[in-house]
Order: sequence, then C-alpha cells, then structure tokens
Amino acid sequence: QFTPQENMVYTYWIIIVQLLQMGIAWEAIMQFTENEIMLVLGVNQAFNALKAEANAKASARNRMM
Repeated sequence: QFTPQENMVYTYWIIIVQLLQMGIAWEAIMQFTENEIMLVLGVNQAFNALKAEANAKASARNRMM
C-alpha cells in the first residue's frame, strides 16, 4: 500500500526510465512538457504494437509452412 505521493514518485521515475531506455537524453527529458512526454510514450507504444503485430503474422506464416 503506497501513499498518493509515493505513487506519483514511482510513476514519475517509471516514465523517466522508459524515456531513457528509448535513448532520449536526460537533458531533453527535463525540457519536455507533460504533453510532449505523453506524445512520445504514445508513439513509442504504437510502434511497439505494430512490431508485435508484424512478428505475430510472421510467426503464423512460419507455422503454416
């Protein structure tokens, strides 16, 4: 059980780590607005979904052969 403040800090750092893992520089992250961060995360999630869909289709094709 976390306090609301602990939840907010946890969420903040999860987002920061995700952005760093994407290769975005710390200095750039610190300049982003909240909307820019949400846009970057959303676009990244969309690309990941497309990759997963392409991988699933390729896997299904390979099983059929």
